[in-house]
Amino acid sequence: MQTICRLDYHLATPQLAAGAQAVEIYKGEKFSDHAPVTVEYDWAR
Repeated sequence: MQTICRLDYHLATPQLAAGAQAVEIYKGEKFSDHAPVTVEYDWAR
């Protein structure tokens, strides 16, 4: 059986995307067929 995981997305302007510092796809617990995506941004840019 194949495990299917859909990713959630962060949409950002080019300026905001340039400030992305870290990205994590959480797979520690299965809530549904989605895998939450967390992005850490440098807001001071």
